[in-house]
Amino acid sequence: MGKRKNIGDLLIDCGKINNKDLEEGLRLQKQLNLRLGETLIKLGKITRDDIEWVLSKQLDIPFVMVENINLDPKLMYKFSKELLINNRILPLYETDEEIAIATDDPLNKDVFESIEGFLNKKIKLSSGNGEKIEEILTQFFKREGVPALISCIENLLEKIEGTSFYRIDFILSENSCEINVFGFRIVKKIEILNDSYKKEQIFESFEALNIAFLYDLYSNENSLLVSIYPIINRIEDISFPAIIGTFGLFLPHNITFADTFVNQLPFGFNSYIPVEGYTFISTKNKFLDYKKTVFTVDSVPESFDSFYVNIPIPEKCDSCGNKGCKKCNDLGYIYPKRMLGVYSFNEIKEILNGVKIWQG
Repeated sequence: MGKRKNIGDLLIDCGKINNKDLEEGLRLQKQLNLRLGETLIKLGKITRDDIEWVLSKQLDIPFVMVENINLDPKLMYKFSKELLINNRILPLYETDEEIAIATDDPLNKDVFESIEGFLNKKIKLSSGNGEKIEEILTQFFKREGVPALISCIENLLEKIEGTSFYRIDFILSENSCEINVFGFRIVKKIEILNDSYKKEQIFESFEALNIAFLYDLYSNENSLLVSIYPIINRIEDISFPAIIGTFGLFLPHNITFADTFVNQLPFGFNSYIPVEGYTFISTKNKFLDYKKTVFTVDSVPESFDSFYVNIPIPEKCDSCGNKGCKKCNDLGYIYPKRMLGVYSFNEIKEILNGVKIWQG
């Protein structure tokens, strides 16, 4: 980033203040612990409009109406709350080469160089109203705990990729969030976060990671269970009905029905009754009427003679005795075998009943 003058020099160059005003501002700045521009405004030497005009003219950068910006949570959580609020920096968007930000202090070169260093991307600067930037950031970060939740989910998704776990359960109580994964009739406890969360924060976390999902809710007096079924795969050309066991439900093309609530599923909506001629994503085993259906491994129905099957079959990890190690990504299970092909219900039951984990 090229060498730039400070705000005091720019204001002098534009005739907004003189050297005496600058010296007075610098003295008071130390006493008030403010930035120079804010100090000069307090002294009545300049207005906020003077600063914005000087910066946009002299630095040739655009001015952004920050109140119209749609925040990207995934981008926001790449920065610490303190760095953004203390420096009034609002991330706008990100490309492979650069990150665009709005700030009321485009001369804060040390911070920008630091950001370029840890993100390994160039900064594209815009100026914006500092008070509004700070207000937007403060409101955004009032949702405490969400960054930690996103990080936890992101790490978990990497662990269970390619496994038979297809559902993530969040058990929310007053002071904790227990996270488990489920699939192939296995429940595996992953982590307990010692913080209070709401279901909206769970949804927000998956949206920040740009992952569509189905969900179910179950509650009692003490806790709320939020079961998330991430939808991260595509179905191209396969035979229906199908039993898919790989992590991440498969999203068929065209209009889709589901027997759970739907989030971010194009042309999809909730229905407890399958509609003939349309794809139906089933996460339970109640509705088995139509052949264009995708089932999970735990809801294999008896009503069809043949299924397209694609299932990784879990085995307890012999290296750790199911306790969790590097070999099994701390899950306790490995997947050396896969069931792939077209099978009848009886063939599926016979094969899977040979797997002690799955009590068909």
